[in-house]
Amino acid sequence: MKKLSKLLAVGVIGLGIFIGVGSKTEAATTVTKPVGSSFLKSALYGDTYKVQDATGKTVTATITQAVTLKSYSSNKNFSYATVSFVDYDKVDTKWVKYTKTATGYFFTPIKDGITYNEYTNVKKGMTYNQVVSITGETMHLDSTYRDEYSDVKDYSWSKETDTSDMNVYMTFDSNKLEYKSFYMSEY
Repeated sequence: MKKLSKLLAVGVIGLGIFIGVGSKTEAATTVTKPVGSSFLKSALYGDTYKVQDATGKTVTATITQAVTLKSYSSNKNFSYATVSFVDYDKVDTKWVKYTKTATGYFFTPIKDGITYNEYTNVKKGMTYNQVVSITGETMHLDSTYRDEYSDVKDYSWSKETDTSDMNVYMTFDSNKLEYKSFYMSEY
Protein backbone atom coordinates (compact mmCIF):
# COMPACT_ATOMS: atom_id res chain seq x y z
CA MET A 1 0.00 0.00 0.00
CA LYS A 2 2.89 2.37 0.84
CA LYS A 3 4.49 1.65 -2.55
CA LEU A 4 1.21 2.42 -4.31
CA SER A 5 0.74 5.73 -2.46
CA LYS A 6 4.38 6.75 -3.23
CA LEU A 7 3.87 5.86 -6.88
CA LEU A 8 0.64 7.89 -7.02
CA ALA A 9 2.31 10.86 -5.28
CA VAL A 10 5.26 10.82 -7.74
CA GLY A 11 2.82 10.49 -10.65
CA VAL A 12 0.72 13.47 -9.50
CA ILE A 13 3.83 15.64 -8.95
CA GLY A 14 5.23 14.62 -12.35
CA LEU A 15 1.91 15.38 -14.04
CA GLY A 16 1.79 18.79 -12.31
CA ILE A 17 5.30 19.63 -13.54
CA PHE A 18 4.45 18.43 -17.06
CA ILE A 19 1.30 20.57 -17.18
CA GLY A 20 3.18 23.59 -15.80
CA VAL A 21 5.87 23.40 -18.49
CA GLY A 22 3.54 24.11 -21.38
CA SER A 23 1.14 26.48 -19.68
CA LYS A 24 1.18 30.23 -20.08
CA THR A 25 0.47 32.57 -17.24
CA GLU A 26 -2.06 35.33 -17.73
CA ALA A 27 0.51 37.88 -16.55
CA ALA A 28 2.72 37.10 -19.53
CA THR A 29 0.03 38.27 -21.95
CA THR A 30 -1.05 41.30 -19.90
CA VAL A 31 -0.45 44.62 -21.63
CA THR A 32 1.10 47.32 -19.46
CA LYS A 33 2.14 50.93 -20.02
CA PRO A 34 5.38 52.12 -18.43
CA VAL A 35 5.93 55.32 -16.45
CA GLY A 36 5.97 58.33 -18.78
CA SER A 37 3.38 56.97 -21.24
CA SER A 38 0.96 59.61 -22.47
CA PHE A 39 -2.74 58.78 -22.55
CA LEU A 40 -5.87 59.85 -24.39
CA LYS A 41 -8.96 61.68 -23.17
CA SER A 42 -11.24 59.21 -24.88
CA ALA A 43 -10.91 55.89 -26.65
CA LEU A 44 -12.91 57.29 -29.56
CA TYR A 45 -10.73 60.36 -30.25
CA GLY A 46 -6.99 60.83 -30.56
CA ASP A 47 -6.70 63.89 -28.30
CA THR A 48 -4.15 63.40 -25.55
CA TYR A 49 -4.92 64.47 -22.01
CA LYS A 50 -3.41 67.92 -21.32
CA VAL A 51 -2.09 69.38 -18.05
CA GLN A 52 -0.01 72.36 -16.90
CA ASP A 53 3.69 72.06 -16.05
CA ALA A 54 5.54 74.03 -13.30
CA THR A 55 5.71 77.12 -15.55
CA GLY A 56 2.06 77.01 -16.61
CA LYS A 57 2.79 75.66 -20.10
CA THR A 58 0.23 73.16 -21.45
CA VAL A 59 1.82 69.73 -21.95
CA THR A 60 0.68 66.15 -22.58
CA ALA A 61 -0.04 64.31 -19.33
CA THR A 62 2.09 61.26 -18.60
CA ILE A 63 1.51 58.51 -16.07
CA THR A 64 3.65 58.44 -12.92
CA GLN A 65 3.49 54.68 -12.35
CA ALA A 66 3.17 51.67 -14.63
CA VAL A 67 -0.39 50.45 -15.16
CA THR A 68 -2.01 47.24 -16.36
CA LEU A 69 -4.46 47.88 -19.16
CA LYS A 70 -7.95 46.47 -19.58
CA SER A 71 -9.01 45.98 -23.19
CA TYR A 72 -12.37 46.79 -24.70
CA SER A 73 -14.33 43.88 -26.10
CA SER A 74 -15.81 46.07 -28.85
CA ASN A 75 -12.58 47.81 -29.98
CA LYS A 76 -9.35 45.89 -29.44
CA ASN A 77 -7.25 48.89 -30.57
CA PHE A 78 -7.99 50.71 -27.32
CA SER A 79 -7.43 49.87 -23.66
CA TYR A 80 -7.95 51.77 -20.43
CA ALA A 81 -6.68 52.00 -16.86
CA THR A 82 -6.92 54.25 -13.82
CA VAL A 83 -3.78 56.37 -14.01
CA SER A 84 -2.02 58.85 -11.75
CA PHE A 85 -0.36 61.91 -13.28
CA VAL A 86 1.14 65.25 -12.26
CA ASP A 87 -0.68 68.52 -12.90
CA TYR A 88 0.09 72.04 -11.71
CA ASP A 89 -2.66 74.47 -10.71
CA LYS A 90 -2.14 78.18 -10.15
CA VAL A 91 -2.71 79.17 -6.53
CA ASP A 92 -2.40 82.95 -6.13
CA THR A 93 0.80 83.62 -8.09
CA LYS A 94 2.48 80.22 -7.75
CA TRP A 95 2.08 76.97 -9.67
CA VAL A 96 1.36 74.21 -7.14
CA LYS A 97 2.07 70.55 -7.97
CA TYR A 98 -0.75 68.02 -7.53
CA THR A 99 -0.90 64.29 -8.21
CA LYS A 100 -4.25 63.45 -9.75
CA THR A 101 -6.00 60.35 -11.07
CA ALA A 102 -8.21 59.76 -14.08
CA THR A 103 -9.21 57.04 -16.48
CA GLY A 104 -6.51 56.95 -19.13
CA TYR A 105 -7.25 55.57 -22.58
CA PHE A 106 -4.40 54.03 -24.56
CA PHE A 107 -4.03 53.04 -28.18
CA THR A 108 -2.98 49.37 -28.25
CA PRO A 109 -1.92 47.95 -31.60
CA ILE A 110 -3.05 44.52 -32.70
CA LYS A 111 -0.45 42.34 -34.43
CA ASP A 112 -2.62 41.77 -37.47
CA GLY A 113 -0.80 44.06 -39.87
CA ILE A 114 -0.67 47.81 -40.16
CA THR A 115 -4.22 49.10 -40.30
CA TYR A 116 -5.11 52.47 -41.80
CA ASN A 117 -6.15 53.65 -38.32
CA GLU A 118 -2.70 52.77 -36.97
CA TYR A 119 -1.04 54.39 -40.00
CA THR A 120 -2.86 57.69 -39.39
CA ASN A 121 -1.69 57.71 -35.75
CA VAL A 122 1.94 57.64 -36.92
CA LYS A 123 3.23 61.22 -37.12
CA LYS A 124 6.24 62.86 -38.74
CA GLY A 125 9.15 63.16 -36.29
CA MET A 126 8.42 59.88 -34.45
CA THR A 127 11.21 57.37 -33.92
CA TYR A 128 11.15 53.90 -35.44
CA ASN A 129 10.40 52.37 -32.00
CA GLN A 130 7.48 54.77 -31.48
CA VAL A 131 6.07 53.76 -34.87
CA VAL A 132 6.38 50.05 -33.98
CA SER A 133 4.65 50.70 -30.63
CA ILE A 134 1.69 52.18 -32.55
CA THR A 135 1.48 49.67 -35.40
CA GLY A 136 2.53 46.56 -33.49
CA GLU A 137 4.54 45.49 -36.56
CA THR A 138 8.23 45.59 -37.37
CA MET A 139 9.05 46.63 -40.90
CA HIS A 140 11.57 45.36 -43.44
CA LEU A 141 14.70 47.54 -43.84
CA ASP A 142 14.93 48.16 -47.61
CA SER A 143 17.88 50.53 -47.85
CA THR A 144 20.21 52.80 -45.90
CA TYR A 145 22.11 55.91 -46.86
CA ARG A 146 24.58 57.71 -44.61
CA ASP A 147 26.70 60.81 -45.12
CA GLU A 148 27.97 63.58 -42.87
CA TYR A 149 24.53 65.26 -42.77
CA SER A 150 22.05 62.41 -42.62
CA ASP A 151 21.44 58.78 -41.76
CA VAL A 152 18.48 57.67 -43.90
CA LYS A 153 16.73 54.31 -43.60
CA ASP A 154 13.85 53.19 -45.81
CA TYR A 155 11.42 50.60 -44.43
CA SER A 156 8.48 48.76 -45.94
CA TRP A 157 5.71 46.44 -44.81
CA SER A 158 3.30 44.55 -47.04
CA LYS A 159 0.46 42.10 -46.76
CA GLU A 160 -1.15 40.18 -49.59
CA THR A 161 -4.44 38.30 -49.41
CA ASP A 162 -6.63 36.69 -52.03
CA THR A 163 -8.59 39.93 -52.43
CA SER A 164 -6.20 42.79 -51.61
CA ASP A 165 -2.64 44.07 -51.30
CA MET A 166 -1.46 46.56 -48.67
CA ASN A 167 1.87 48.35 -48.68
CA VAL A 168 3.36 50.82 -46.20
CA TYR A 169 6.59 52.73 -46.84
CA MET A 170 8.40 54.91 -44.31
CA THR A 171 11.64 56.88 -44.44
CA PHE A 172 13.55 57.80 -41.28
CA ASP A 173 16.37 60.34 -41.17
CA SER A 174 18.48 60.15 -37.99
CA ASN A 175 15.74 57.87 -36.54
CA LYS A 176 12.99 60.48 -37.09
CA LEU A 177 10.10 59.77 -39.47
CA GLU A 178 10.38 62.03 -42.54
CA TYR A 179 8.02 60.37 -45.04
CA LYS A 180 5.23 57.79 -44.98
CA SER A 181 2.84 56.31 -47.51
CA PHE A 182 0.00 53.78 -47.38
CA TYR A 183 -1.25 51.97 -50.45
CA MET A 184 -4.06 49.44 -50.70
CA SER A 185 -5.57 47.79 -53.73
CA GLU A 186 -8.56 45.48 -53.80
CA TYR A 187 -9.45 43.06 -56.57
